[in-house]
Amino acid sequence: MVASVLQSVLGLAVGFTNLTALFGPSLSPDAQILLPNDANYSTQLTQRWTDYNAPSYIGAIKPATEADIQVIVTIATANAIPFLTTGGGHGTDDFHKFHGLSIDLSNFRTVHLDPGGNRLTVGGSAKIYQVEKLLSDAGKEFRATLGGGIGSLSGHRGLMVDSLKSVRMITASGELVEASKDQNADLFWAIRGAGSNFGIITSATYTVYDASNNAQVMNADFVFPASANQSFWQIMKEFDDTLPSRLALTAVAFYDRIHDQPVIAINAVFFGPLEEGEPHLASLKALGPSRSNISMVPADALMDAAFFNFFGKDNGACTPNQHINIYTLGLKRIDPPTFESFFAKLDVFWQVNPDFQGRLLLQRFPNQAVQAVPDDDTAYGHRDVKTYMNIEGFYTDRSLDDDVNAFAKSGRSQFANRSGFETLVTYSNYAHGDEGPEAWYSARKLSQLSALKRKWDPDQLFSWNYPLPMQWP
Repeated sequence: MVASVLQSVLGLAVGFTNLTALFGPSLSPDAQILLPNDANYSTQLTQRWTDYNAPSYIGAIKPATEADIQVIVTIATANAIPFLTTGGGHGTDDFHKFHGLSIDLSNFRTVHLDPGGNRLTVGGSAKIYQVEKLLSDAGKEFRATLGGGIGSLSGHRGLMVDSLKSVRMITASGELVEASKDQNADLFWAIRGAGSNFGIITSATYTVYDASNNAQVMNADFVFPASANQSFWQIMKEFDDTLPSRLALTAVAFYDRIHDQPVIAINAVFFGPLEEGEPHLASLKALGPSRSNISMVPADALMDAAFFNFFGKDNGACTPNQHINIYTLGLKRIDPPTFESFFAKLDVFWQVNPDFQGRLLLQRFPNQAVQAVPDDDTAYGHRDVKTYMNIEGFYTDRSLDDDVNAFAKSGRSQFANRSGFETLVTYSNYAHGDEGPEAWYSARKLSQLSALKRKWDPDQLFSWNYPLPMQWP
């Protein structure tokens, strides 16, 4: 891709660019240019969720206005300076080859709700806690976008991209455009599934909905010993075709270092009253959990309520600068023998590597509303995925990288062979980076996406994050 070729040609020259002299005269007074030798440089920038294969920067610019972003893109392009945009900092892609400019959207951390019109507008770096609090207070809900936007409400409300009404974005030409079904409809189609390839989104407007059950949600948690290995996965398989649209399951196998034992835990969320939701959990209750809880909680408290808060605040979902190495894939079906076999291998890996706090994560989100949307309505290519599965490596000893990669990659292949799909399928927002465009976007979408890439980003400026090919096939 042009971006990586450009990087190799520039070499160390990029590191000596005088960012202040180059960009400063054209930026607004409130924009900030930050250099690596500045005091508190890193703390003034949005931190990545994971430091695994992180990018390196010659400096950063925090734009204050959309016009600032236009200026940055235009000047950086004219001077052959690669750039990456940071919104919430929650990416997992491999950026170790990137060395260039960071565009930090911290000043675009805005949320605005029009409750009467059921419209929510979020800035390019808005945090989920901002959205949850605002919606909860107003009695509204929706689910998170550019990769598709999966979540526990998917079966009831669909993907987040299905609720997206419009975006404002800066394109590769430095132009500020609005994209919707009525304006730049081709671009709007493309960003709903492959958005990182087409520009910098400064704000997005969504449809929101009245909160289910007055924003009171059934939250259930069960913990099982390793002896439940076989039976547990069989129960998960039974949900392949029977999961109600308002019930979402998240299962995690991890090593309990406090009690020195592997365990399997599951969180069930039902968007309705307890008396309707609890009967769906009969098989889990009958399996004999070592610990359990079923209760009603406010919808905006779900993240902390899940899994008995085993993994800390927000269950570790928003803690920055962890060393996290993820391999992921989508499943059309659960194959219990594959899970049983992998769990046994994972148990051995945990014991051989005491620093490894990795886990096997399954998100079994219902997809009734997802599949109700015609496949050609958006660029999102994986509406038939039933379970999103991650092999997540959490550890601090970086000398484990090679061993973790070998173990997790082998496990991914094992699951892919029994996934129900003919080829590897991944959710791009979770992807490791080595899977390829067919896995990220699906082969049937790539011809149209490649044509739009040639139109909207012919020089491949936005090709660091799960890049689209310029030609397909």
